[in-house]
Amino acid sequence: MIITKHQLTAIGALLTGAATVSAFNAHPTTCAPRLTGPASSARFMADFDDSFPSDSSEDPHFTVESEDATIDVENKPPTASESVVSSIMDYLPSSLTSSGEISADDRAMINEAILKLEALNPTEDPVYSSLINGVWTLRYAGGYSQPKIPSPTRDLALFLYSGGYSPGLFALGLAQKLPAQLVELGDLEISISRSQPRIEAKIDVKLFGGSEETVEVKARLEVDSGLRFTETYESASVLGQTVDIPEALQYSRDLYVSYVDEDILVVRDGAGVPEILVRK
Repeated sequence: MIITKHQLTAIGALLTGAATVSAFNAHPTTCAPRLTGPASSARFMADFDDSFPSDSSEDPHFTVESEDATIDVENKPPTASESVVSSIMDYLPSSLTSSGEISADDRAMINEAILKLEALNPTEDPVYSSLINGVWTLRYAGGYSQPKIPSPTRDLALFLYSGGYSPGLFALGLAQKLPAQLVELGDLEISISRSQPRIEAKIDVKLFGGSEETVEVKARLEVDSGLRFTETYESASVLGQTVDIPEALQYSRDLYVSYVDEDILVVRDGAGVPEILVRK
């Protein structure tokens, strides 16, 4: 058979095309990497499917399981003020109306903790702060050491020099004069409001037979500076009988706010005796 020049050219073109197709088909089999496992499948889908973004948390190769990267919010360390408040609460009686005397050692620990807490007061000019307002429970009232030799005029002198008892302690004193076998005293609450008289100290009293009454003392609270109030008694109410204190007999005392936050209030009278109130 005689092959012409044109036939040779056509045969050469066919052979060249076949070699190219063979090389193309062989390349994926010999060179393409195998995609195995969930991570490889996820990356492949991320590259070609817009519905599966490459930075999705569903992609296994973005999972971080290091213990150092875990943050436990509930177990974060307490602040300095929280630690001091916690130590104070450990020593405070559950209620002033039902608890007995606080030991001298416990009073010393409470007073030391109060000094630490006052140094951490987060509220500037606390007298002007709205945190003052609210309903509080009086949990601690400081006192004076008992003298070795009793003095019949000691209580009167302390009363006069300190500017009088707080309304809360005055209400407590009135309630405790009721026959113990006939009444049951509740907690001592002190409400501080915006309008005068701003202070209302109240103790719920359950009488024998089930009826309920209250012992209340009300007082004005005047602002003197960013740290100091003047507290002046106005009236007292015992079992529904209210007595307005005549102006000539009203007495007042200076009251210094040394610490206040969302949960606790510390005040001192003119003699420096502290009281601790816990928000209800």
